[in-house]
Amino acid sequence: MAQVLVVDDMRDVADSFAELLTLFGHDVRVAYSGPEALLAIDVRAPDIALLDINMPDVDGFQLARGIRQRWGAGIRLVAHTAYPREAIVQEVAAAGFDSFVSKSARPLELALALQGGKGAPDLRVRARDRRRNNRPGSSRRRDVRPIPAAHTHG
Repeated sequence: MAQVLVVDDMRDVADSFAELLTLFGHDVRVAYSGPEALLAIDVRAPDIALLDINMPDVDGFQLARGIRQRWGAGIRLVAHTAYPREAIVQEVAAAGFDSFVSKSARPLELALALQGGKGAPDLRVRARDRRRNNRPGSSRRRDVRPIPAAHTHG
């Protein structure tokens, strides 16, 4: 699997993403700030960097531009944020990100964003379908899967 760097100033969020990605089979490292992320990339460049947008000092947009200037397109950059997709999609693309995922994304959506989005569903259509299928009388089967036990990532 891929080497992934998770960058988020909120430690619980970063560690949760890291644990999930470890369960996916990735080799995961965590940085809690933009400068810490750049140091981590200097030591060993990841295949993928999952970058929070809203961080103090160096935000995710600045970090993405810096990574692109220094390392080019060799690192897949995935933005993650609580902001609505529609509000920042143009800025995400302009900063050099390859993909975007919400902090509340389901594991499949996160996996697809990390892979390059091949086969990724249109999230607006999924939301509409989810509302439609949660109506009383809906007979569509809803798969519920247990969350695996947590593993440490470091």
